[in-house]
Amino acid sequence: MKASEISRRGYQALIQELGYAGAARFLLRFESGSGHYTKDRHQWLEQLTIEDFRSFVRQKQEKNNAST
Repeated sequence: MKASEISRRGYQALIQELGYAGAARFLLRFESGSGHYTKDRHQWLEQLTIEDFRSFVRQKQEKNNAST
């Protein structure tokens, strides 16, 4: 299925389920965002050390163990 067909069917489904006004309100909730994700991601990942990552994993494991 082509992207244009997916879009057409998606709009039809929204309108059928929410009506024209509801579909418009739903679509207005989404923003394209700003910045350049790939560049930004490389910048913050370059600052992350393996020890930072290990610490993060340990904290998550401890939190999970405490909640069970």
